[in-house]
Amino acid sequence: MIAFISDLHANAQALEVALNDIAEQNVSQIVCLGDVVGYGASPAKVCKSIMEHCPVTLQGNHDAALLDDLCARGFHERALQAIDWTRHSLDPELEEHWPLWDWLGALVPSMELDPGFGESLQIVHASPCEPLSEYLLPNLPVDHKRLKANFAEAHHRLTFFGHTHHPGFFTPGAEFIRTTSGDSTFELKPDLPYLINVGSVGQPRDGDPRLCYALYDGESIRWRRLKYDNQGAAQSIFDAEGLPNSLGERLLVGR
Repeated sequence: MIAFISDLHANAQALEVALNDIAEQNVSQIVCLGDVVGYGASPAKVCKSIMEHCPVTLQGNHDAALLDDLCARGFHERALQAIDWTRHSLDPELEEHWPLWDWLGALVPSMELDPGFGESLQIVHASPCEPLSEYLLPNLPVDHKRLKANFAEAHHRLTFFGHTHHPGFFTPGAEFIRTTSGDSTFELKPDLPYLINVGSVGQPRDGDPRLCYALYDGESIRWRRLKYDNQGAAQSIFDAEGLPNSLGERLLVGR
């Protein structure tokens, strides 16, 4: 079994609960689909934890923006403020932070993954067409050109992604299937391509404030929704001078 986590956004409280739960699931590997930093108040702690637990980690758009301001084009003001705060928090002039910067700088937003189930997967942060920044939102019409282009660009039957923070999946010609419970399992049809969103550990946006991650066993996907100390995560943002309070408030409502 493989665990897919994504969009941690420097939320140490959520990541700790997710990793503890994953440890009980007979998982052989944890794969992170990016956005380790941004928005949250614990970037160093979360980076160090992912470096330890996730030998396969992708670069997300917030990770890229931290490294290069050009990658922050199109960010809203709160996201820009969070990137500036994170850059100050991970002061690159301090030698203790150098390993974190080196690790972040070596990440890529897309790769092939062979999980050992007889079928390789494509993993991206955002989409097959634009691995770093394109949004495959749940409300896309079934015949939308963006969906058609991404299924055409997907070089593997199964593509796992994050970025939108909405767990569920697309199949060709069908509406996005959302996960709606605390432990949703879907059997995958062997002849059907899928674009699978694993959800967000650190900043859920589907109206459910519980963290979300996904488990894959070669035949099915199971999403886990877990409560964590989102009050504590929000308070750490409120206490961080320079982070907008709204970034903490949204953790309380899952938006």
